[in-house]
Amino acid sequence: MALIRIRKNRLKKMKQPKKRDAEKANRVKRTAELCGVCRPTVYRVSMGDRENEEVFTTYMELMERDNKLMEEVKRLVPFN
Repeated sequence: MALIRIRKNRLKKMKQPKKRDAEKANRVKRTAELCGVCRPTVYRVSMGDRENEEVFTTYMELMERDNKLMEEVKRLVPFN
């Protein structure tokens, strides 16, 4: 019985589509525009499949800026 339950849970997990990360998609788009490359190239560099120092540095800087901005918003706007 437990084995059947485990298999059903695995099937449920497999059927659920992965959710799109809008923040990452926007960051990839901005990086591609700034570096003059296509979006798939930025995804490949961010995953480590390709090496491009300019793209990687730009992507990481944008991510750091986004994180700092989010921290400041959280600090200024009380969500409680």
